Amino acid sequence: MILALAYAFIAGLHTVYDFDMGWHLATGRYVVQHHAIPSTDVLSHTSPGAEWIYPPFAGVILYGIFSAWGCAGLSWFCALALVAMVACLLRRLSRRESCVAAVLAILAVPSTALRTTPRADLFTALFFAIFLTQLWSFHRSVGVISGDGLPTPSFQRERLLLWMLPLLMLFWVNLHPGFVAGLGLLIAYLLIESLDLLFPLRRQSALQRLRQAWLPLAATVVVTLFNPYGPRIYEASLLLAGVQRNGLPSTGLSVGELEAVPISLASMSQALHWRNPASSYWWMVLVAVTVVALAIWRRQLGAALLLAAALFVSLQHLRHAGLFSIVVVVVGSTIVTEAIASRTPRAAKLDATRSGALRWLPVTATCALCLLTSVRMVDLVTCRSYVESATPMVFGAGESWWFPERAAAFIQRERVPGNIFQNYDLGGFTAWRLGPTYGDFIDGRNVSPAVWIEQQELLNSPPDSSAWEAESNRRNVNILLFSLARISGVGSPSLMSLCQSRLWRPVYLDEVSIVLLRNRSENRPWIDRYEVDCRTHNFPPPLHASRMELSNFHANAGTVLWLMGRYSEAKESLDRALVISPEDPTIHLSLAQLYEAQQQLADAEREYLAALSAGGDLESTWYAVGRFYALHGRFAEARPFAVTATQLSANPSNEYSLLGTIDTSLRQPQKALIDYSKAEEAGKLWKGREDLNPQLFAQIAEGRAVAYAELGEWRRAIEFQQEATRITPGVAGRWRALALICEGAGQQQLAEQARQQALTLSNGVR
Repeated sequence: MILALAYAFIAGLHTVYDFDMGWHLATGRYVVQHHAIPSTDVLSHTSPGAEWIYPPFAGVILYGIFSAWGCAGLSWFCALALVAMVACLLRRLSRRESCVAAVLAILAVPSTALRTTPRADLFTALFFAIFLTQLWSFHRSVGVISGDGLPTPSFQRERLLLWMLPLLMLFWVNLHPGFVAGLGLLIAYLLIESLDLLFPLRRQSALQRLRQAWLPLAATVVVTLFNPYGPRIYEASLLLAGVQRNGLPSTGLSVGELEAVPISLASMSQALHWRNPASSYWWMVLVAVTVVALAIWRRQLGAALLLAAALFVSLQHLRHAGLFSIVVVVVGSTIVTEAIASRTPRAAKLDATRSGALRWLPVTATCALCLLTSVRMVDLVTCRSYVESATPMVFGAGESWWFPERAAAFIQRERVPGNIFQNYDLGGFTAWRLGPTYGDFIDGRNVSPAVWIEQQELLNSPPDSSAWEAESNRRNVNILLFSLARISGVGSPSLMSLCQSRLWRPVYLDEVSIVLLRNRSENRPWIDRYEVDCRTHNFPPPLHASRMELSNFHANAGTVLWLMGRYSEAKESLDRALVISPEDPTIHLSLAQLYEAQQQLADAEREYLAALSAGGDLESTWYAVGRFYALHGRFAEARPFAVTATQLSANPSNEYSLLGTIDTSLRQPQKALIDYSKAEEAGKLWKGREDLNPQLFAQIAEGRAVAYAELGEWRRAIEFQQEATRITPGVAGRWRALALICEGAGQQQLAEQARQQALTLSNGVR
């Protein structure tokens, strides 16, 4: 138990990095400063006045902690919250039960640690653990009246403790929309007791418990209405779960943690990587399946259903792995302990007479578990786990390196007028760090799905396009803020397109961020003074930095230099980072891409494989290696990597599209068509708005066209290639491909029209 608590503390103590932390802090700041609870959007400049229903007091608590102790205080708060959660899971258990619970708690720590970050979801994880342990303890209490007609002391104690639930729910409903998980536990409890009524020996106890429990449980439901929004709070819970509103996605397009867990041999093989904390989830799955079988065998049908439901939900949504692990610890420890204790006398006698290695099995297993936990704690303290999993945090208290703090300080210091555009991931940071002076464009609350669509359309357009000019005029956008951090940034638009833009000029640049101002006369004082030349800009290393800080600096600077085409400087910086962190897969990946850009293919291949060896569970690395081999015509070698990438990815649309390209090149058009269908299915959240991810759907359409042409089905080939040109009308190569397909089909007039369009685009005429 001590080891479980120590592991929880070390796993919880890391730098804060969460994308959503910022808007929680900004909401708390608003409540404290205005003494009012917002019911409309007060953080963004794109959705002012839009209805916003979300419990505000988690933000108030986090804001209070930050005001007193900064980001370091938030790190310590999260670590202590995780320790409190594990302690709750181990409380008031028998000696034999606590041993099993401690083992399961150790396995559960990695999953629960993911939910104890500085955001409101932390309180759902903590209250869920308290609710479950209390309801489960009451269910296991003896409800049968003792010989003198009075309830047993344990039953009286558990009955009184049930009145703790309404009080906790009053806090929970005002802290996070996940309070509905608590209501789900109440329903699960009633179901478990109801199923016990089917068995005569348990019926009297079940009835006794139900009679005593209904009033506190009813009170727990009623207090959910005591919140600033009344019954409308349930709408927030549905939106958080990804339910659609007005036919538009609320959160599903942008929240990766709502994706399903990929189930494949490649993903389940993570269980074999014992030093990787992610393997613990699959161990918990194995435990859950075993416990469900034991519960059914012991006719504890309610417990079996609860565990099975928790397992199903965790497989459907990545974010629920922590709650699932809590259920396994609480329910699994009881079922396993009771199953061991209920062995027949003959089996117990045989166990007592066993000799040899079997007698030492418990000691051996205990030592192995202690060794495993100790190694994992050392890996966390030395940051090995964070580096290998490509996570933007390190052990200790404070703020993660990926936040664009210096860029925000520049914007605040210079007081540039106008609104800011930033992408979804930076929304929380912008709302907190630059608000309320500057509202964010979009943030993790996803108040307006229409704004999400607008953001995607802009990110898919060149910075000098008419789309950017029109939207900047409409929104009065005068400042662009982009992340260049190698793990959570470097997306669209490309860095070179930003550096060379005529509509926008870079005025601030460091190794993790870039700030641009609109190129107009009102901004000339700032542009003339601060304009950045991406060809010569220097990146001075930080003073008094730790080894990990230096490693991250050189890795980020090297990636930025590579994106700007300054290859020799990029290699020098990446080599320095590699000396400090030779096991970092992201550094190897950046080096591989640098070598590939210089056509040093042997060196690129070596670094791609080194990245794969260092971060073997990262689907992005498998995809990058498969793509490298495919781009250079080594399709047979590329296919196994692409297949593994599809098996590891939670949303394998790009991975299946790559696999389709490989199968087409291997002259397997039927397999390719299956691949493209799977790619389209994986991208179903974009259905109806393919223009928000045009490259993906254009690749799928073009790949299908090539496959059908290979099969001799020319009509369908033409249809799909025309679809590809419709989605990306400005890509000359797709028009040339259409011309070739039309020629093969004998459609000379269509071929000539496509060829003329390609020629027009190649000459720069639209």
